[in-house]
Amino acid sequence: MTALDVFHDDECVGTLHDTEPVSFTYAPTWLARPGAFPLSAIRLQPGLITSPEVLAFFENLLPEGDLRVYLSQQRKASTLFALLREVAGDTAGAFVLLPQGQLPQPAVYEPTTWAALADTIRNRSAAAIQTEDGHTRISLAGAQDKASIAILDGQTPLLPKGAAPSTHILKPDIRRLPKVRESAANEAIIMRTAAHCGLRTAQVFYEPLTRACVVERFDRFIRDDGALGRLIQYDFCQLAGIASERKYEKEGGPGVVRCAQILRQYSSSPAQDLQALVQWLFFNLYVGNNDSHAKNLSVYWRPGQGVRLTPFYDLMCTRVYPGLSKEFAFNLGGEVLPGQMGAAQVQGLAEQLGMGPRYLQSVARTLAAKVPAAIDQAVSEISPQLTPSGRIFAGQLAVEVKSMTRRLVARLGA
Repeated sequence: MTALDVFHDDECVGTLHDTEPVSFTYAPTWLARPGAFPLSAIRLQPGLITSPEVLAFFENLLPEGDLRVYLSQQRKASTLFALLREVAGDTAGAFVLLPQGQLPQPAVYEPTTWAALADTIRNRSAAAIQTEDGHTRISLAGAQDKASIAILDGQTPLLPKGAAPSTHILKPDIRRLPKVRESAANEAIIMRTAAHCGLRTAQVFYEPLTRACVVERFDRFIRDDGALGRLIQYDFCQLAGIASERKYEKEGGPGVVRCAQILRQYSSSPAQDLQALVQWLFFNLYVGNNDSHAKNLSVYWRPGQGVRLTPFYDLMCTRVYPGLSKEFAFNLGGEVLPGQMGAAQVQGLAEQLGMGPRYLQSVARTLAAKVPAAIDQAVSEISPQLTPSGRIFAGQLAVEVKSMTRRLVARLGA
């Protein structure tokens, strides 16, 4: 198999070819289609396309790091194309990759239980949920162990088969880093904190049997016929034409200037989305989320609403864990260490974004005032599902976040 067809609903957008590096061809029917749109930043044009944007779009659909290695070993897939062939059926966003000659099929799901999922995670990994029978083709970007599931009745977990769309992402505690504990509770609490602060976030809940943060996918919706539909979504590395191995600014990934450019280029409401970006930056600083890189930002297209910044996701406090990087993922006003950031960095960030420093000070001050009550509310919501040690961790997390927020907002002069 040397080609994969890329589908949007039942329409073939084009074909991915097993070349080095991978290349792409738009289908003539797609190019002739009224209202045809490009695949991420891959220019609409006939013929074989070998631009860096092709590699960036498809590579960013796959898991990263140890999770990619695990899937490569499980599926005996050593190349990017081979791994896409094996797992990239249901991906982030609206597109399905199928071996050439195959067509999208009706969605099929297998009922399971939270207890069964917990057994698989405990004995193997979350990723093993998608590799047990070899028929599931689901690809989720990111380095953290995770699995895709569907919850169609509000409570019963289902396993998508083939390329059937999922509705939720199951993210259990990180186990490969011995000093990182209660990561699922951490993420659930910080995500809820962001929501209570007024940021648009993916909806989450904590599932106690699997000890996982379960994230509802915002790139899925219910069609008029009751079936699951997929929304077009691209992360900022895809739009910048950069592979996931360079997602951090210091490695050549998009910085705040490039992220702002992407919003100004693609967003239907750039002013509102730039305001949300500023809130996101300050929130990550306050809660100690140093892993807030460009792949954690995306835009999506919602019919009737245009292209907008997606709800925020992958929010957690990394600074509570010893051994993790103390550097912020972005250079803000010439500084990457949150402990060294002050009023000069607010001024520098204003210049980077083309905004007024007084406006940024106002955003920083308003958001900081919301954090203490927001994290207390989030802890009260999540704690009943946690173990006794988990509840102790949640309380310590709240104390640490409040302390970081208080110290940082004072240095920022806000």
